[in-house]
Amino acid sequence: MEEKRRLEFMPETGDFIYRKILLVDLERDRCQVLKSDLNGWQPGDGPVTGQLARFALEGAVHREDAERFVTFTRLDQLRRAAAGEKDDLSLMYRRKAPEGYRWNLMEVIPDRRGGTRFLTLCIKDVDDLVKESAEREGLASRSLEDRAYIISSLSSLFFSTYYVDLEKDTFRAVTQLSRVGSVLGDEVNFTAALGIYASHFIHPEDREAYKKIMCVGNLRDCLRWWQPSVAFEYRKLSEEPGAAPDSFTWVRASAVLARTGEDDLPKTAVYVAQDITSGRRGPA
Repeated sequence: MEEKRRLEFMPETGDFIYRKILLVDLERDRCQVLKSDLNGWQPGDGPVTGQLARFALEGAVHREDAERFVTFTRLDQLRRAAAGEKDDLSLMYRRKAPEGYRWNLMEVIPDRRGGTRFLTLCIKDVDDLVKESAEREGLASRSLEDRAYIISSLSSLFFSTYYVDLEKDTFRAVTQLSRVGSVLGDEVNFTAALGIYASHFIHPEDREAYKKIMCVGNLRDCLRWWQPSVAFEYRKLSEEPGAAPDSFTWVRASAVLARTGEDDLPKTAVYVAQDITSGRRGPA
């Protein structure tokens, strides 16, 4: 009966359904299979997080997504999720299939009774939905490739990474340059931060477009499963004393959808800024 009640809490709609649901015991690092497709990977009796890591590293997950998959499913990260200490409760990754790699979505659902011992891992194949939605919206397949590139490169970005709460208009810094941090301060709402950052660091000709594209309102309107990222390239002014006014580097700012609400509207996003000066081609 308990398993049936848990399954009733899993939000499934149409043919976009979970194909695997695992109830994870975070004290024992073991899992109970609540639902599973017979042809897919089946967990054994050992530590489930170790099994998930092997699953990813032995080729079942695309090599560009494997490190993110392993990090997301580490026992310490799942415990943080159960304790409400993580904003990122979903993971998009490419899983190996007979016809090639397909996009999958893994979602972490904490215990609805408020406990921290158990959580539920739910996995959906969303490849058809993402591609059909992209075609319906007239988006090129490159949009999906761009998203894969953005997400797979998060761990190596050296400029800045933020988690943005689109409902509260706030952000939490993950990494940032010391001088940018000193200007923005520790606790500034996202809209204020955009304005401060733009006035101090962005080329005057790019400021208004940057604020228009990366503002909370535009991210709320644009970020969806079929358009999971918004990006803008701009010129960042030099921070060297006495630098010429036309001295700048190129930066690509991207907001990647992280979580949605029950109405499928975006709740949180990951904002990343990457120096692309060496790879950028063509005039402004």
